[in-house]
Amino acid sequence: MRLFHYSLVCALSLYACICASAQSSDELGADEPHVQQLKTPWQVAAPQRSVAPEQIVKPAQLSQNELMQRGSECATRELLEEAADLFREVIKRDSSNAAAHNNLAVVLKRQGLLDQAIREYQRALDENPLKAELYNNLGCAYLAQGDFERAMTIFYQALQYKKDFPSASYNLGHVLFLRGDYVGSISSYQEALRQSPEAGIYHRDLGDALRASGDLDQAVSEYKAAQKYGEDSALTKLRIARVLKDAGQHQDSLVIVAEVLAKEPKDTEALNIQAVNYWKLGKLTQASASLEKALDIDPAFVQARNNLGGVLYDSRKYEDAVKVWRQALSIKPDYAEVHYNMGTALFQAGLYPAAADALKECLKLTPSDAMAHNNLGLALVKLGKIADAVGEWRKAIEIEPDLAQAHINLGKALMQDNKRPPLGIHESG
Repeated sequence: MRLFHYSLVCALSLYACICASAQSSDELGADEPHVQQLKTPWQVAAPQRSVAPEQIVKPAQLSQNELMQRGSECATRELLEEAADLFREVIKRDSSNAAAHNNLAVVLKRQGLLDQAIREYQRALDENPLKAELYNNLGCAYLAQGDFERAMTIFYQALQYKKDFPSASYNLGHVLFLRGDYVGSISSYQEALRQSPEAGIYHRDLGDALRASGDLDQAVSEYKAAQKYGEDSALTKLRIARVLKDAGQHQDSLVIVAEVLAKEPKDTEALNIQAVNYWKLGKLTQASASLEKALDIDPAFVQARNNLGGVLYDSRKYEDAVKVWRQALSIKPDYAEVHYNMGTALFQAGLYPAAADALKECLKLTPSDAMAHNNLGLALVKLGKIADAVGEWRKAIEIEPDLAQAHINLGKALMQDNKRPPLGIHESG
């Protein structure tokens, strides 16, 4: 997740917490445009017809090709146990059948049995080590496990065996995005689009990478292309609304959000974006109403709870803000931004020991947060710990040399004058 921190009070941001992540592609025979379709017998094909009860025969009576076909039909109908049994029967008869190992792996991955799926993909590769599609599928299994490094390596291998392979380029772009390599991610998504220019999901996720890199105008262009090529969902519209919000075009963002809410009035993501726009426009009552509605629908929506605390903070209701942020931490204890925000509000409320504790918790989670070091220094001054405060400001400057407030506070401390206010709070998207 990526949360953008601003050094001005009340500057809000909204990205990763409401950004739907891209989906990797490995499900053979699925309908998504980014999925590599393989020829029989590799493909998990769509069923051609229903099987009446009187036509069902035991697997032992079927040929291997018939077993593969039945397995594919069951997989498409989400009869995963039956599909797995049929593919295992093929493997029992012929352990060198790479297609059966592959299709069994696809089914196991859908069941969430990732370790078993990986073993089956590897067995398929043992039988057919040059098949790029198998590397792509194996990479997706590692990606589902959260093993980004290994997934990235495997996707590169897929592209070595098949240079023009849009699914693998797309999946590589997804891994690079998750690793924070937005330049590499953009390049991989663009390569996928060079080969499949009408794949809406590729345009959509390229837009996400461009937005993360700060190229907001081009991100909007890609989202609009995604809409043109079939990705005209509420999520795509909300992506455009987020970019407009980031660019300060709050009224335009609100128009798009209103379109989504007109069709989906309980869309909590839309309500959260709406609230952030209202917040930045100074319409705190409307912002609070949108956030409270979102939380009525989903009390565990921790990002909306964080933002509600921010609205209360801007209303100078510091104790109420702290209460809301404590609720957020009960849901997500390792939410660094909330620890920071709560520490800042506690400082403003004059509760300096508690403020220092909250900011220290933030720094345990995000030690490179220059703003947290700055505000911790202010709390330490109030506790009479001038030397420790100076150390925090030096750390802040080392991390972010252009952080003016830290320079000012350090200079004031050295002159025994420490009356600088804390920096603004962090917000969630």
